[in-house]
Amino acid sequence: MMNPKEKQQSTASPPSPPSPPPDATAVFVHWQQAEWGREVDTAQSAYAQLPATGYALVWNAWVLQLQGQTPASSRKPRGARTAPKAWHAATAEDVAHFLQIRPGQRAHHQPGRQISEITRRRYWRLLDRIYAHALEQGWVTYNPVQAVHPVERPAPEQPTGHVLPPALWKALPRHFPDSDDLQGARDRAVLRLLYDMALAPEEVRLLTLGSLRNAHQATMAADDKPSFIQIEGTRAAQHRCLALPATTQAALSAWLAFRHNSGTPAQQAAPLFESRKGGPLTIRALFHIASKTIALARQASPDGALPLARMGPQVLRNTAIVHWLHAGAAPSEVVRRIGVEDVRALAHLQQCVDALQAIRLS
Repeated sequence: MMNPKEKQQSTASPPSPPSPPPDATAVFVHWQQAEWGREVDTAQSAYAQLPATGYALVWNAWVLQLQGQTPASSRKPRGARTAPKAWHAATAEDVAHFLQIRPGQRAHHQPGRQISEITRRRYWRLLDRIYAHALEQGWVTYNPVQAVHPVERPAPEQPTGHVLPPALWKALPRHFPDSDDLQGARDRAVLRLLYDMALAPEEVRLLTLGSLRNAHQATMAADDKPSFIQIEGTRAAQHRCLALPATTQAALSAWLAFRHNSGTPAQQAAPLFESRKGGPLTIRALFHIASKTIALARQASPDGALPLARMGPQVLRNTAIVHWLHAGAAPSEVVRRIGVEDVRALAHLQQCVDALQAIRLS
């Protein structure tokens, strides 16, 4: 005969099994929304689309590798097959393989470039942040990125930034294209946002028509001129509304006129700068716009033979920041303009600032 205690245990409800983790796209969207500081609806994020960002490209490449669909996996010896894995089943060995530099390997976020040690470190940090978030949500039992042996981890990034020489920076606007055709107007507007506003390259790429605001910081009407720009991003500090100087206003107005005449979509969510195939301006196109202009200015410079460490859009952002500091802008104001959380984010440019106008980080 069953005693009362055994009877009570037999009628108790069994413990609920843990809920299955979301798919790879949903976990990325959930992590990114959490990074924005927004309320996250797990049910809604399960149906979200993977955003077209550099972070998303890296995450997608990682997921494809786990599924055995990357070019790297096809170069394995015959007979060496790896069973496809879900993102939450990844191991430290999978992470180490993903970060391994192989001959001819291209960067996932920018296919035109070979992967570098700095790129490896950024990939490592991105995976670490996503898996740390998944661990907090209870979707994984451990963070495979942190389990990678220190010897196999990418070397820490050197805290230094690259800037253009002062004379080259001053001469650069003379080599911006004229706004007398569709592509010239687009490229001039892009360069003005990098030169005058020090926007991050990814911020420029993801701007929409709705990012432009009129003199009242409201949505622009058909006859309005762009006076402010609203920036969004993955971090709370990136959400900011910036006043546009006259040079940038003029370049954007000229681009909007050409854009309107070309018949491209005018919806608020449409990309401000489109690629030739439609969609947002590609990373490769943005790099080409910046590097071509820098090269033209360099060729016209007396120091044109001197090599430059960097010639992409990031060096324009860095140089603009340094010149703001040279001009006496408070570091706290610069931090607000560029959309970062703390003045310590300026430390990598410390050596670029003249000793007479040193950055005060305290």
